[in-house]
Amino acid sequence: MNNVNEKTRKTVRLAVGSTIGVMTVIFGALCLWQVLEAYFTGKSSGGKFIFAQSDMFARFSRVSPAFWLWIILIAAGFVIWEVFPVSPKKTAYKDPRYALARLKKRIPATVGEELNDNLAYIKREQKLLNILWICCAALGFAGFVYTVVYLAIPSNFPKEDVTHEMLNMVKNVFPWVTLTFITACGITFYEGKSAKRQLERARKLAAGNPLNAPAHGRLYAILHSEKTLFWFRIGFGCLAVTFIILGSALFDEVGLNNMKHILIKAANICSECIGLG
Repeated sequence: MNNVNEKTRKTVRLAVGSTIGVMTVIFGALCLWQVLEAYFTGKSSGGKFIFAQSDMFARFSRVSPAFWLWIILIAAGFVIWEVFPVSPKKTAYKDPRYALARLKKRIPATVGEELNDNLAYIKREQKLLNILWICCAALGFAGFVYTVVYLAIPSNFPKEDVTHEMLNMVKNVFPWVTLTFITACGITFYEGKSAKRQLERARKLAAGNPLNAPAHGRLYAILHSEKTLFWFRIGFGCLAVTFIILGSALFDEVGLNNMKHILIKAANICSECIGLG
């Protein structure tokens, strides 16, 4: 498709991407509709809703055509993305962090006395950012450990009121996730501002010191070629589709279809574990 101009390729990719996006929203809405309908029409027993497995299987079978259409569109989009390539946008060069990283590769290990202040400033900023990211990682790890410990204590899940248990879990886990997310966003924002302040100093330090391109062997060139990448994508895509088909079509040792078992387990999770029941 090299004879197709750039504008047409972008138009085709935009149309396909928009179609996949719309279909994703439609399929999600259909699934949500089935869940809500099951929730509001489920039979009440002792104040709880009970959903039969056959009922949930029948409900989600209704939206199976939309699911397969969605999968087909994704597969078609994968092919079209390879058939209609477009030139990459050079937006990364506008990112001060990207520009700074390239300039740092050209900064010599030693500089004259007139540039020592610039070099020291860049080193201080880099050290500060490293400390901030380490603190953020430590915060995330602490939240992870706390969550694992909380989930491992059986007394936190007495199985008397699933909704209450889920709310308690959210109250214990959500603050850690939120705090880690806000911290990472704050560090990222500061990193961008810091990169802008460092750019002018880095340009002075890198002036007259060109970046030497690293020498790579033939194997590196083969592995990083667009043709190799294309066939790797095709191979992994075919492998994924093959396993999906095998998992859906094969039967287990008692002659039952695995796809039905998976759907039944999903229904049980929705109705018993998550709290819809």
